[in-house]
Amino acid sequence: MAIPDKFKHLYVYHFTHIDNLPGIVEHGLLSTNESNRLGIEYYSVALSDIQSNRATMPVTCGNGGIVHDYVPLYFCKRSSMLLYLVRNKVVDQQFVIYFEFPILIMNDYPSVFCDAAANTRIPPNFYSNFSDLEQLNWEAIDNLKWSMPNDRLKQERMAELLIHRRIDKASISRIIVWNDSIKKYVLECYDESGFKAPPIGLDPIHYFIDFYRTGQHSIATGPYFIKKKYRKTIRHIVNNIGAGSKPKFNKLKELRNALRKDFSILPETAELVELESDNIMHEETVGTHSVSVVKNLMDLPEFKAMNSADKLLAEIAAFLHDIGKGPKSRWDGQMGRQQVDHDHPIRALPMLERILTEDVATMKKRSARVICKLICYHDIVGDIVSKRIGRGRQVKELINIVDDERDLDMLIAIGKADMMSVSQSWVDHEEIDRLRSIVAEEL
Repeated sequence: MAIPDKFKHLYVYHFTHIDNLPGIVEHGLLSTNESNRLGIEYYSVALSDIQSNRATMPVTCGNGGIVHDYVPLYFCKRSSMLLYLVRNKVVDQQFVIYFEFPILIMNDYPSVFCDAAANTRIPPNFYSNFSDLEQLNWEAIDNLKWSMPNDRLKQERMAELLIHRRIDKASISRIIVWNDSIKKYVLECYDESGFKAPPIGLDPIHYFIDFYRTGQHSIATGPYFIKKKYRKTIRHIVNNIGAGSKPKFNKLKELRNALRKDFSILPETAELVELESDNIMHEETVGTHSVSVVKNLMDLPEFKAMNSADKLLAEIAAFLHDIGKGPKSRWDGQMGRQQVDHDHPIRALPMLERILTEDVATMKKRSARVICKLICYHDIVGDIVSKRIGRGRQVKELINIVDDERDLDMLIAIGKADMMSVSQSWVDHEEIDRLRSIVAEEL
């Protein structure tokens, strides 16, 4: 049984987090069940509900078993799965590396393949006869557009080649990385292990780059770099509290009162007034939405249960939570309409540095930390629960940034208020309560 000539020049790919590289250099690429059998733990970026499907999905040909008995490789270069993970801030794209293999690897290992991603409740079709490669939707697989028209084509683009149990590291033809810094790390990892590294290349085809920005930037910032930027901002603010030569407000309470009277009192909030959004879910202007979030917040039982200090911090954060969507000049090329921006929470951080160090004369260090945290992570609760826990942004990211239940309750409150201002149906109280219980148990 030979691979048809028309496919022999192709390559297949496996992507993973760079933290898994040392284990792969030592053991090769292992199936989930094989790594579990050997007691080897890997950093997983996979969504838990998808893994549940793969853990029970039978493979109907070849060596049989279930999908988790196999190492997954993909025929496509542009992964719909990676796009989902990056947009949902599950992973920092910069830390994703690809292992490339010639399709001829099918001759070297027990393998099967399927005509769509093996991650849904309804299984794809499995094949072991190489001639059945013709059954795959190669138009979808070779499509380099970011998005596919529908879920069926998205799944068909992610057709898989499944290698039973293990792939030896010697079979890797190339490693594809985000930049030279990651390339250097890969080389160091191989050097330390005593093995020769395969060729290492940079290939932007495999990644999702923000072309609106100068240089190579991911379309969304992931958990590591969000936290890094947040911590850097906190250090700067804490070290410069009271450094402003002409502060407008003596303390945070005065800032809050001024925002209540006039939302446009700050340059950053003034930029949101009359700023229209191109997001069909946002009928209000960004400024009006921000004020609505404050009103929603103050009506919530979580807010009413807070002490006066936390109420003050939460209300200020609600007023300022979307300042990263400005200034208006950002959107001149889009007819002045604000576009969907996954990074607007961290774009607010430099603005917060200015406001909290120049405009306010004094505040407690905790107050500065909490305001920054609530704004930088105002979307995290919604991101986790909107797709159900385990299908989007990871719970462990929330666990890693909350200091106590006061933090947690404020993040939940501002998340609820933000969701309510778009649609009451977005607020899944049962799922949010479940999330709170999970996180509180870890504190």
